[in-house]
Amino acid sequence: LEFINGGYCMNDEANAHYTATIDQMSVGLQFLQKEFGPYAAPRIAWQIDPFGHSSAQAGLSAQMGLEGLFFARMHYQDYERRAQARELEFNWVAEGRNIFAGKFFRQSQYSAPPGFCFDIHCSDPPLVPNSKSPEYNLVERINVLITYLSNQAAAYRSGHIMLTMGEDFNFEDAHMYFKNLDILMKHVNADTANNGFKMIYSTPSRYMDAVLSNIKNLSNKTDDLFPYADGEHSYWTGYFTSRPTLKGYIRSMNSFLQACKHIELMAPATSYTSELLRLAMGVAQHHDAVTGTSKQHVADDYAERLAIGQTQCENLINTGIKHLTGSVNDLYSCRLAANESTCHITGDTTKSIFTFIVYNPRSTAKDIYLRIPMSSSAYRLVNPSDPTAFVSYIPTHYTSYQINPKALPIEAIVHLKVPGMGFTTFQLKKDFGVDYRIVLKSIPVVKTENIRIESESLIVYFDGESGSLKQVVDKKSQKTLRISAKFMNYRSNVGDKLDRQTSGAYIFRPVYGTVAQDIDRPILKNYLPGEFVTEVWQSFGDWVNLVYRVYVNKPYIEVEWTVGPIPMDHGREVILRYSTDLDSGKTFYTDSNGREMLRRVLDYQPTWSLNQTEPVAGNYYPVNSRISIKDMESHFTVLTDRSQGGSSLSSGQVELMLHRRMYKDDFKGVGEPLNETQFGHGLITRGRHWLFYSDLDSYGDHRDIGLDLFYQPVVSVGSDVEVGKIPRSGIQNTNKDLNVVTFERFDETSLIVRLENIRSKSEGGKMISADLKKIFGAYFSENFKELGLAGDRPIEKVVKDLKDHIKYDSGSVIGLKPLQIRTFAFTHSEELLNSFVNYA
Repeated sequence: LEFINGGYCMNDEANAHYTATIDQMSVGLQFLQKEFGPYAAPRIAWQIDPFGHSSAQAGLSAQMGLEGLFFARMHYQDYERRAQARELEFNWVAEGRNIFAGKFFRQSQYSAPPGFCFDIHCSDPPLVPNSKSPEYNLVERINVLITYLSNQAAAYRSGHIMLTMGEDFNFEDAHMYFKNLDILMKHVNADTANNGFKMIYSTPSRYMDAVLSNIKNLSNKTDDLFPYADGEHSYWTGYFTSRPTLKGYIRSMNSFLQACKHIELMAPATSYTSELLRLAMGVAQHHDAVTGTSKQHVADDYAERLAIGQTQCENLINTGIKHLTGSVNDLYSCRLAANESTCHITGDTTKSIFTFIVYNPRSTAKDIYLRIPMSSSAYRLVNPSDPTAFVSYIPTHYTSYQINPKALPIEAIVHLKVPGMGFTTFQLKKDFGVDYRIVLKSIPVVKTENIRIESESLIVYFDGESGSLKQVVDKKSQKTLRISAKFMNYRSNVGDKLDRQTSGAYIFRPVYGTVAQDIDRPILKNYLPGEFVTEVWQSFGDWVNLVYRVYVNKPYIEVEWTVGPIPMDHGREVILRYSTDLDSGKTFYTDSNGREMLRRVLDYQPTWSLNQTEPVAGNYYPVNSRISIKDMESHFTVLTDRSQGGSSLSSGQVELMLHRRMYKDDFKGVGEPLNETQFGHGLITRGRHWLFYSDLDSYGDHRDIGLDLFYQPVVSVGSDVEVGKIPRSGIQNTNKDLNVVTFERFDETSLIVRLENIRSKSEGGKMISADLKKIFGAYFSENFKELGLAGDRPIEKVVKDLKDHIKYDSGSVIGLKPLQIRTFAFTHSEELLNSFVNYA
């Protein structure tokens, strides 16, 4: 008996962010260590059902101490080649680590061989070994099995093969299953000399050990296993985008959970904990959750679990901050990152003053623009702990009233600085006598003239008639990018003469031979220039809208898109396509779960000769957090606030799929069409892209920008609340290439931290020296130890060459190679751990 995988779920590998994967695996693996001890620690990653596999998942698994990874799904062309070459088992080299990888025999299957399922849910015949019985079938059944095993053995090289017996929901009557297996094994083994096979009960790790003892020269794989296809016209690339609002909610809760865990450690214990949100986030990474491939009522349940956990963490954060600030009155949460422009606190017109405490969950200081829904602009900024803070007001975008008819009419944009893993406070006080807080007004534009917006980093030009983005100048390099952005849609295939395959929750299959069509003509709706941020509003018909934002001190352009309700005249897959004059050819780059950037080439796979049968869907890849194109001098990178499907189908282009709606199922397991609704009409979804253009010398800055997009500020608000003192976390980190991934309580006497070097070597990443004592201050303990990535085993059980692993370490100073994550536990007395409350 052994435990395998060990996570809270079997997570998806396309849409799960690496921090969420680490968290959910840590929940499960630490539970096993606590309940069963170190000898129960899994050695095998069991990823048998996800729909494609990432190199980041392989690398993270190896860093957790898992030695092998087994899976069932692989592109059918790759599978056929590998089966013929006997390379279904290989050495996966990912993030500088090696892990044994094994693909199951038969495409997309992890069940028993055909005809040999002995579960009560199966209709296969039981074995009847009594030759006098009229139902006697033993010889015939064994002959069928031996033929199957011979075919399987021909696809592998070690002399050992794994026979999977079971399926989803099997072994409800284990006795019946094992009784038949005992009969099968007894009679196969009685004739080993003739049939050539010996059957034993085994485990995945014992099987892996047997294979590796016989084979020393496995082939290496350095890329990933996307996209997955199980037929010529069945590319599983639709789920990269399916249920975009759920994907966005899960990503925002990932950042929020980190903040919750931080404050849970900083503030005294209360009746509220992060546990419910941890577990909800754990199950949300499941390969039918964040993927958007569950039935609607199940997706609703995932969202409800997240909302319950979110509420618990909001109470924890507000109670903790109330204690840390010495406030008398209660604090509340406004879900400012939600689609809705509303807040029950700031919408109260009877209140004269609102107090805001802003927490930054990123470990380095952030310059932020906080958007707060308000009932009016008659409030001035007072008592900011950041003396450079500034407020301006802007009208709420008209689409917010479609999402929520009770949306507040005004948004306050507060520009302020927040220290790393620290707090900033300010107040908005009602004052009708101040003139400079007039809401930003639309400026009339002469339609023949361009709109020119200049920031510290960029000069951006928009068309004066349509509001379309036209040109970006990077002031540092003086390079110019011609660019346009279009909303388009693919018509969903409902089956055709080539194949009956339809588009659905899993499958993206546009009508064959067609291209994406424009969604209406773009129209300039508003131009709102401001001192710190300027907005350009644009519409594409009555169900697609765009807002461009240029911030005075940011190196990117923010694009806020709102899509829906999608008309149901036919299935539609909505994209936002950016077209530039970069000479990128057929090459583009996408991230692997927020980690390495992987090179993609149109109609090409690096490990086999691809026969492309779906020219659009077959070139789509998961874009977990960013996608880039480059030429010899510059790059254009789009950073996303959630996982989306994306590609570059022509030189200089980047397209990202934002939303999908169809009325046919794709017959891959959901059993219902992907047709999300709200309030009686189709779902409206809203999200953001950050467009980053620069020369190649600054390309690696997308890492720093990406962390700013991921770590969203957490805001507590109250009316008539006096802040007695400004709390601080005690964390001191000024290196933007160094990220504190984890800062949380580990057990009764320990806290756990993870530190990450965010840049890859190809992006200019270098070795970082990090002084744990200086960074974590009072939280640091001389009695510290390094653990594997999931925190369930000592580092000695994970790395083969410990001397090499720690060669840059000295005392409390550790070394971090490019993209490396290291995990440490700081042990204190329970009394001391409970007293960590620091004030500025």
